[in-house]
Amino acid sequence: MTKENTVKSHREFDAIIQKGARLRTDHFRLHYLPNGLSHSRIGIAVGKRNGGAVVRVAIKRQVRAMVAKADFSSLTIDLIIIVSPEYRRDHFHELEDELLTAINQIKEKRN
Repeated sequence: MTKENTVKSHREFDAIIQKGARLRTDHFRLHYLPNGLSHSRIGIAVGKRNGGAVVRVAIKRQVRAMVAKADFSSLTIDLIIIVSPEYRRDHFHELEDELLTAINQIKEKRN
C-alpha cells in the first residue's frame, strides 16, 4: 500500500468510523465511507488488547497482505479495518478468507 492509499490521521479514522457504514465479522470490524477520490484508501487499527507492539505490528502486516489480494479497482471508498482481540496470527488462511469475504460483501452493497 502506498501513502496515497492509506488513511493515517486520527481525525479521518474517527470520521469514517462515525459516519460510515459498518460490517462485522468474527475477527474484524469494517467501516467504510465513499471518499470521492479515484482510488480507495485503507486504514488498519489493532488495539492494545491484541498484544504488545511487536504482535500488533505483525498483525498489521498480515492484514496488509490479506488486503493486497482484494480487488479494490471498482471501489472508491475509505475502509477502516479494526482487528478484534480474538485474532490469532497462526490462523492466517482462515482469517484471510473471512476478510476477503467481508470485502466482497461491501463490493456487492456498493454496486
